[in-house]
Amino acid sequence: MRYEKFSIKNFKGIKDTTVDLRSLTNVNVFSLVGLNESGKTTLLEAIHSFAPDDLSGKLITAESEEDATIAQARVPRHKLANFSGDVSVEATVVLQDGDEEKIREYALDEYDLQIEKGDFPDRIVINKIHRFDRGDFEGDFVEMDFLPKVKKKKQRNFRKQTPEDISLIWNCFYAYVPAIAYYPTFIFDFPDRIYLTPRRGSFSRFYKSVFADVLSNDGQGYTTDDIIRRVRAPELLMAWSEFLPKWTMGDSRAKVKQIVDRASASMTHVVLGKWNKIFGEDASGKEVAVEYELEEGRKYNAETKSLEPSDLHDIYVWFEIKDGSRRFKVNDRSLGFRWFFAFLLFTQFRVSSASGRPLLFLFDEPASNLHAAAQQKLIESFPEIATGNNMLIYSTHSHYMIDPAWLEQCFIVTNRADAPDGSIIGNALIDDEALDIRAARYRAFLNENPSDTSYFQPIKDRLDVVPSRFDYSLPSIVVEGKSDYHLLEYVRRRFGPDDLRLLPATGSGTFSALISLSVGWGTKFLFMLDSDGAGLKEKARYSSDFGARSDALRTIQDYVPGAKDIESLLDERAREKIRDHLRLTKKPNKKQIQRFFQEMLAKGEYVPLGNSFIAKTKNLLTKLGTDLDDLHP
Repeated sequence: MRYEKFSIKNFKGIKDTTVDLRSLTNVNVFSLVGLNESGKTTLLEAIHSFAPDDLSGKLITAESEEDATIAQARVPRHKLANFSGDVSVEATVVLQDGDEEKIREYALDEYDLQIEKGDFPDRIVINKIHRFDRGDFEGDFVEMDFLPKVKKKKQRNFRKQTPEDISLIWNCFYAYVPAIAYYPTFIFDFPDRIYLTPRRGSFSRFYKSVFADVLSNDGQGYTTDDIIRRVRAPELLMAWSEFLPKWTMGDSRAKVKQIVDRASASMTHVVLGKWNKIFGEDASGKEVAVEYELEEGRKYNAETKSLEPSDLHDIYVWFEIKDGSRRFKVNDRSLGFRWFFAFLLFTQFRVSSASGRPLLFLFDEPASNLHAAAQQKLIESFPEIATGNNMLIYSTHSHYMIDPAWLEQCFIVTNRADAPDGSIIGNALIDDEALDIRAARYRAFLNENPSDTSYFQPIKDRLDVVPSRFDYSLPSIVVEGKSDYHLLEYVRRRFGPDDLRLLPATGSGTFSALISLSVGWGTKFLFMLDSDGAGLKEKARYSSDFGARSDALRTIQDYVPGAKDIESLLDERAREKIRDHLRLTKKPNKKQIQRFFQEMLAKGEYVPLGNSFIAKTKNLLTKLGTDLDDLHP
């Protein structure tokens, strides 16, 4: 299964909004963009509440909390005492090949319930509901728009469902909907010690579960219990002073060491291997070492309200990086290193330990306190995590965390109080009743802001980015729109030049603001228009009305004789390759060509389109770069 859409109602500050996860680029990465206090975290919490995985579910919600307490925390705050109605998170899930058979087998094995074959739809809408009456919690409910007929083994005919059957059917579907793993910012505060023996606190349990994922990745079936049962074997239940000599002389020590060493090898292969792939750094000669230590057991005495010695002793682990003879504790390294180490630890082993069940990863403001280059490296790694039916949603207010190729999968998060020119303190103190958190697709947001000149301008406005003189002084090639940008950027990323900066506008008639900046501030902007009627007309207008310099205003035919638009670079061979890749029955049209290049950029993939196309496009980029370099401020 995979998620297609979430519809959320009455969840904290969300009155009614929808997050549509249908991908336009076949990349399963989506971003929530907005200012602080805009509601990004609330959206992630709402999505997480639908199907939290065990790991992050326990981290976010204390195990001791009752359903009523959890539900009450999700009611709009200004209606806490008198809310009547439903707090609901509705998910549309798409079934994949084999899902029906898995669900039917699960129902038979777990509940002795047979589900009728053959009538499963392609997608199912499931609604999880907390119901209230005048502030009092009435209960949890699940509604599904599809309920198959069922029967018990001894029954002859399939029948409609009883209320008990409906609950069991929900459990069967729930066992296969993608688990949702939520990683709030605070979880990246790497601990000094990860206790494997039972420890109070959800944070400790979380990292213990992470280490359990590492052990399961080895393929040998090891668990943390294999370590704990050796430390706390019956023959070792004794005072600390007696325990240590016996542990040192016994064979349990060697067995635990072997398990820990296998975890070290697994982490070296997975974490450092992925590190090398993301950063292009040579990690050869380096290792991740898992070390462990024993500690005298402690138990809590309720009468004295203090800790006292126990015969059940503890074991904890920590991670080090080995570089030859040198060793460095992970939690002693820089913030950036610790963050990325934890990120790779969470994601790589979590996917491998999910037993085939898809995962939806949620990250709240990932890498927000890291350098811009580190943020960009992070988002480049996202598509490799969100493979198959796995998906990833992250929130951000950093423009470095936005990939231009994924703008169509970006949601602008707003509430009634967070207009771009509003004050931060004003937004923080807004009345709860005025909150109306919404998520709008970037394209819809762009359509509501027709005066924006740059394709990226709504993002900049929503993020409240104030460009400096330095930002605008960066030499850039400005092209008419995203079709030009995607095609040229596709070739530039593969063949260079690496230092050429491309910016898309939103049409031939939208250069005026940037031209004014170029003229007024003396910035190095080279503008390239199409050579069709509209492009030639706008070129003349920009020259006469805005004083654009002739050496800064070009058309594509100045570089490619006879070319009228960016698609003119594609010969018959290139168009056939695009047609075959998109599985079309006829030659691709302009929209389909744009889709191809946008998809390739988003996925970081390359499809050879023939020497002629590459040669012409490389030549165009080289000439653009030369003219930009020769441009005088």
